[in-house]
Amino acid sequence: MLDLSNINKTQEKAIKAIKGPVAVIAGAGSGKTRTLTYRIAYLIYSGVDPDSIVAVTFTNKAAAEMKQRVINLVGEQAKEINISTFHSFCAQFLRREIQNLDRLFNHRFLIIDEDDSKQIIRDTVKQLKYDSDRYNSNRLKSIFSMFKNDQIDLLDFPEMQILQNYNKYLEENNSLDFDDLINLTIEVLKRRDDVKKHYNNRYQYLLIDEFQDTNKNQYQLIKLLAGKSKNIFTVGDPDQSIYSFRGANYENQKLFIDEFDPKIIILEQNYRSTMNILKAANKLIAYNVERTADKELKSELGSGSEVIFETRQTDRDEAYFVTRAIEILVSSGYSYSDIAVLYRSNSISRIFEESFIKERIPYVVYGGTSFFSRKEVKDILAYLRVVLNRHDNISFKRIVNTPRRKIGAVTIGKLEAYSNVFSTSLYDAIEHADLGPQQKASLNNFKHTLDLIEAEIKKTTDLTKIVDLVNDYSGYKQMLISEGHESKDRLENIQELKAIFYAYSLEDNDDIFQAIEAVLDDLSLKTNLDIDDTENTVKLATVHQVKGLEFKVVFVVALEETIFPAQASMFSSIDLEEERRICYVAVTRAKERLILSHALQRYRFGEVKWLMPSRYINEMRSLKEEIEVIEETSQVDLEPLSLGDRVEHPNYGFGVVVALDDEVVKVAFGHDFGLKIFKRDHPIIKKVKK
Repeated sequence: MLDLSNINKTQEKAIKAIKGPVAVIAGAGSGKTRTLTYRIAYLIYSGVDPDSIVAVTFTNKAAAEMKQRVINLVGEQAKEINISTFHSFCAQFLRREIQNLDRLFNHRFLIIDEDDSKQIIRDTVKQLKYDSDRYNSNRLKSIFSMFKNDQIDLLDFPEMQILQNYNKYLEENNSLDFDDLINLTIEVLKRRDDVKKHYNNRYQYLLIDEFQDTNKNQYQLIKLLAGKSKNIFTVGDPDQSIYSFRGANYENQKLFIDEFDPKIIILEQNYRSTMNILKAANKLIAYNVERTADKELKSELGSGSEVIFETRQTDRDEAYFVTRAIEILVSSGYSYSDIAVLYRSNSISRIFEESFIKERIPYVVYGGTSFFSRKEVKDILAYLRVVLNRHDNISFKRIVNTPRRKIGAVTIGKLEAYSNVFSTSLYDAIEHADLGPQQKASLNNFKHTLDLIEAEIKKTTDLTKIVDLVNDYSGYKQMLISEGHESKDRLENIQELKAIFYAYSLEDNDDIFQAIEAVLDDLSLKTNLDIDDTENTVKLATVHQVKGLEFKVVFVVALEETIFPAQASMFSSIDLEEERRICYVAVTRAKERLILSHALQRYRFGEVKWLMPSRYINEMRSLKEEIEVIEETSQVDLEPLSLGDRVEHPNYGFGVVVALDDEVVKVAFGHDFGLKIFKRDHPIIKKVKK
């Protein structure tokens, strides 16, 4: 008999509801995986044939963990259960059934990865004689995937022609990409009713993990496999649906409820966080209007520490605050590995990395790359190093064909051969090496680019313009733009690099090239510093990277309008609700302590910006906007106010003008006072001169 002593009553209800469709809305930290694995074990103990059970999830790691848990519960017979990812399930299905498509594919098909797909696309673009910059393989692979997954329904003529040739090449070479695995499985089930009936009879029980992350095609596949029994068990949390950019369809939960009329079971008992953290999370997500099911997370772990809401004057102040707080936490008994610093976008990590390096706090950028190690950052800096020193062979090789200039390995090999024989730099070898006309022309074009960047630098005394000069004149910016949405983060990282040059621009610099050299030296010391990359490290990460993880202490930083929520979401209620779900995921990673911070002033993408605190801060604190219109008491000559101006109030301290019209001005003060509204010409608020 299956021991359910460590299962709560609601989980037990879900585990034992084995007939018909069931939708489990599993709140964060509510034992979702435990419920799912115990249900599989319960089915087997109830006499269900393990081979008739199919459980699908999204990662191989999750599938392996799920299978091992079931084996621990019921023994070796659990190995017969079909527990896998969607793609693995479809690959196994097509090995048996792909011949039913009446196409060139056979069961020995090859599954190609992203790099192979992009190479085939590049070859196709070249064959069709389209512009490889305009029809970039990164961008095309992304939109082809969106098209195949029904996220978009229109391509322009060249894109459609490239896609058709790409698909033709795959079929002729008996190859499938990841999207084909699911789409062709659906095609077989739709075209061959006898095959569909066979699998409907074979697979009597379907269990879908992380249902909130399914896309339209995956939902269609689930419907086709369900059969008449409709024994579908979905488990997930719509409030943690944060992957729309990957195709996840938030509407799938509603569709499942409307089309299958399942028994709905809500898991609200949280086993991860203290109540103060959960109260903040519950308040936050309650502001979302489009929710499949309301739930209120609760915990028996006690109230715990109060959630900290921290307002800092600048982004550097915020980084200092977080650094100092971590030092205090560690001195009080926490380990570095207990702590995570979470943010909305990758570019935010830079200032925290700088601060951690300075104070020797061990850290890793979880699931990503350190700001200083990111390719685009190193490429821009390599351009500057070669401009300053034409004999820097390492930097020269890094950028000579980035962006692509038709300078390949053969050409570089000739330069290196000459350089080795005559003890000269690769740059100097251009003039003398045995090169063909095309090779010589491409390399001379590169030399011209370096000369142009150097000439433009000589014309400026403003260090903050240096990154833009390299980005523009090297062609790097245009290269990233042509790659489309996939390179958005890379463009942001280059913009964030400007903040380092800005810091040096505040010092007296007589010679622009010496100033650049000082920046490069400083960055070399940062990037070469031996940080202890052991498990006992603070985790820096975007929220998307840590979904499913938990930490004793969580800092959520840069909680500012246009950053979190992101600028691109500001004009869409649907997007703003997803941003709120992302913040909800961040908050619910915390077990014992949650610290939420924002800065009033941030150096962002080349300029100092005054930013309004994120709406999510007040939502978590349940503060309504505090309106205080103070009547005019005397008329004096006042300096006009503008958006972003810093002002001072005798009682509320310093604040930032975040909105104004002809009549009133709205000022954001620290978290103790919130937002205030004054008559625009009221003498009680004074503009602070910069």
